[in-house]
Amino acid sequence: MLKNRWSKFAVLYVGAVAVSLSQLKVVPVMKQLAVETGMPISDISWLMSIFTISGIFLAVPGATLLTKFGAKQLAVLLMCCLALGNVMGALTSNFTLLLISRAVEGIAFSMIIMVGIVLINYWFPEEKAGTPIGTFGIFSAVGSLIGMNVTLPIVEQLGLKSVWWILAVIALVAAVLFQVLLDGPPKESLSERKAKNVSLLEALRNGRTWLLALAQGCMAFVLFTFITIYPQLFTDFYGLSTESANFYASLFGLFGIPFGVVAGYLVDRTGKPELLTFVAYILLTFSCVAATYLSSALYVVQLFVLSGSVGLVSCIIMIMASRFVKRKELIGYSVSFINMIYYIGIVAGAPFVLKIIEKSGWQMGMNMLSIFAGVGTVSIFVLLLMKQPARVGQQIMKGEE
Repeated sequence: MLKNRWSKFAVLYVGAVAVSLSQLKVVPVMKQLAVETGMPISDISWLMSIFTISGIFLAVPGATLLTKFGAKQLAVLLMCCLALGNVMGALTSNFTLLLISRAVEGIAFSMIIMVGIVLINYWFPEEKAGTPIGTFGIFSAVGSLIGMNVTLPIVEQLGLKSVWWILAVIALVAAVLFQVLLDGPPKESLSERKAKNVSLLEALRNGRTWLLALAQGCMAFVLFTFITIYPQLFTDFYGLSTESANFYASLFGLFGIPFGVVAGYLVDRTGKPELLTFVAYILLTFSCVAATYLSSALYVVQLFVLSGSVGLVSCIIMIMASRFVKRKELIGYSVSFINMIYYIGIVAGAPFVLKIIEKSGWQMGMNMLSIFAGVGTVSIFVLLLMKQPARVGQQIMKGEE
């Protein structure tokens, strides 16, 4: 068992990045998958979206599983599901079976954010939790950076399904490391859960939870649509080579990485998460509007602004979700509900926008993304106008020094 809280965080982070790599592995090889399965690109995009279907149905029940099994054991189970889904996907080229395997993988994604935030709040005192939560929030960006640069070369050298096998091994190793090296809040007995009388309905009586969920859902709609379409935007709309398109797409993850860390630091230092999120959402909206008006000199600028603003928005919302609850027992339910809307945004985004692009062109697709970004901006503006809430007075439980 590790004693240092940052060492425990590092182990958790490896597992979370593995989940992100598993989610995003299809993006650089969508054309290869289309050839192998005989399906159009717009249908292949469902291999991205179906990954989060599990999240829609399991996010809220995940809070109950959390209290029943405990955060550590649930994290181990998530890594096992990730490994199983990758093995299933590696063994088939049938599109329907691939969809099923992606749903199994998605069980890990459905609860990894909730489990991660609970573990971080257990290991770190509240006044020091902002930075690790912010850093944890960018695991998708880290996965995007790695995946966009290594997936295609691995596939070209070892074959299309080699990535599935590699990730299955990584997930199994992560499960073992979680079991051996991590600790977490103990699971609660049925009588303890009844005594605390914690419910989803109580969490949903907090209006801030709804506003944060709407903002996070809109952000996810925009973020994961761009993750899916960025290579095509650069090849089909701007005429770049596949290699150049994948390189630019990988920058999206690279630029987002420091902003997650910065998000936690800024929240801890300023105490104004709503204002920070509002400013970031304005920048996010402008980035969507500008996506089809770029010159070669502005590709990187748009990537930087969009990636940075998304990184700030997603991380600060998760920090607010854990701090704006009325009592600490509600954190799991509040975060799980926000994640459910987040997953709906992921599932709906890419297939919906790609259909619009196929029928009406890239400009209409970017207009739709701009509308969703605008809705998210308005939701944060309403949150900004609300009276400051009472904060959770203490961390879930002080972790090891």
